[in-house]
Amino acid sequence: MGRLAILALAFLGLLLLSADAQPQRRVALVIGNGTYAEAGTLANPVNDALDIADKLRSIGFEVIEGNDLGKRELERSIGEFSDALEGAGVGLFYYAGHGLQVDGRNYIVPVDARLDVPVKLQLEAVPIDEVLDIMEQQTKVSLVFLDACRNNPFARSLSRTATTRSATALAGLAQFDSTRGSFIAFSTAPGAVAMDGSGRNSPFAEALLRHIAEPGQSINDMMIAVRRDVVSQTREAQRPWEQGSLLERFEFVSDGQPAQQQKPAAAPAPATEVAALERSVGDDKGSIEKFLRQDYLAPDTKAMSETVKRLYGPSATIFGTRYDADAIAKVKADWFAQWASWSLALEYGSLEVTPHGEDRAEAVFAMRYDYLPKDKTAARLTGKARVTLELVKADDGWRIESETSQAMQ
Repeated sequence: MGRLAILALAFLGLLLLSADAQPQRRVALVIGNGTYAEAGTLANPVNDALDIADKLRSIGFEVIEGNDLGKRELERSIGEFSDALEGAGVGLFYYAGHGLQVDGRNYIVPVDARLDVPVKLQLEAVPIDEVLDIMEQQTKVSLVFLDACRNNPFARSLSRTATTRSATALAGLAQFDSTRGSFIAFSTAPGAVAMDGSGRNSPFAEALLRHIAEPGQSINDMMIAVRRDVVSQTREAQRPWEQGSLLERFEFVSDGQPAQQQKPAAAPAPATEVAALERSVGDDKGSIEKFLRQDYLAPDTKAMSETVKRLYGPSATIFGTRYDADAIAKVKADWFAQWASWSLALEYGSLEVTPHGEDRAEAVFAMRYDYLPKDKTAARLTGKARVTLELVKADDGWRIESETSQAMQ
């Protein structure tokens, strides 16, 4: 073999080693549905989803999250998740809220679902196996965590109106028929009902948060620890269960590596730069994204004065005009009063944060919106806008000083 050929093979080997050394992208979709239009309110799913999303980010996952989603918003989030999975090695789906099984098939129940008769199921609910199919087609490792086995009024109403046995909705969730390179964890055994919990989190989410970032444990060992905690906390009333077809060992956090080091780290900055970095908001993108998702894009329109005080400074410039807090509250209240329902969502991967000094930043992002008017003769307003916010950091979080937006094609 010639010297050039040997060098070429050696170079190819280095490239392959380098590629193997790169950490695989890990992408998660986290959904919490608790405020149902026709089934009352579950206290903990949104808390569970928020806390799980934060925990997954801390161990290196890219996270797409949504809470209290209607069917249209839920389908959009799944589509966004599908796009983000391209090139990823690991996909994870976590869902907390109402779910049900009909004829052995499991469904997520959106918050705007009307499931008074079984024939509406395909129109109003989302099959969980479709999410799993998306994951299995694009990743080597697909992980699903379902805290959707809670006592479900939809199952009772569907069962009362069912005309065939196969259409009868059953309690809890069913085992999936087949999986490929997947691990599916249920908050309780198939057909059983799980507890919502009396604290901030459900027993299943609380145990998962406690154990998911422990270094060196396999996902199977983690579930043993989770199951032990849940069984103990619920006095054996609830027993988490899983099914899987993983072809290799999976660890959320590698042995000897703290969770916060799972993301590739940049080289340490010189000492003279550390103080400047600490004063910068450049590393605050995560807290700004959380502020946008949980506050700006999910305002409490029933308490607009309190919402404005939480979102804006004592005064702010809205589309070039300066308003005080009371005026902003009136403008916002008048705007939302027009709509029977609405949804706002951050476009995945669109957020750009530019620091301006120690406690200021500019946030630019794409926002999807969908407004359904109260006036039946008026047109639905839906699309995407490019939003620019000037932010200032207060003692208890971020505040908006300036707000503008521009329609996007």
